[in-house]
Amino acid sequence: MWRPRLQQSRGPPMHITSNPLSRAFRRVIVLGLVLASSFVPVRLAAQTGPRTIEIVGTDDMKYDKTTIEAKPGEEIRIRLTAKGTMPKIVMAHNVVVLKLGTDAAAFVAAGVSARDTDFIAPEKKAAVIAATPQAGNGETVETTFTVPTVPGDYPYVCTFTGHFAAGMKGTLVVKK
Repeated sequence: MWRPRLQQSRGPPMHITSNPLSRAFRRVIVLGLVLASSFVPVRLAAQTGPRTIEIVGTDDMKYDKTTIEAKPGEEIRIRLTAKGTMPKIVMAHNVVVLKLGTDAAAFVAAGVSARDTDFIAPEKKAAVIAATPQAGNGETVETTFTVPTVPGDYPYVCTFTGHFAAGMKGTLVVKK
């Protein structure tokens, strides 16, 4: 039976690591992995931005969401869109998130004549965690903030005159 004769090489056996093509291939693979890994943090950073909560305020003086759940220390964005038919001077909305334990009715009552500061009384500003500007029909406003680290029920209200009394309020529920 005939068998091909293998030529014996002079020197050490040729391994995959000593082949010039294999070394080039390895370098390409390593370079590819390095480049691919450098894009991962950028992609992760884009996904870890603030969570957006969309809320709609209408002419019936109600929010479409009256409860927002969030984790302590989470960054959130509240985006309010006003939908209705009335002009902004008589029908505008905002979202004002208040500190834990704040009397929402007293807070709103204190700002009833403070149109220049979006119906937030200057002496009550310390009770505000976050606030959007007033939005008229077709406008969208937003605020981004870090949720308090203390779990609890934080009120949010519309400070435009009469809206809180009509039921334009909600609760930010902070729980682990």
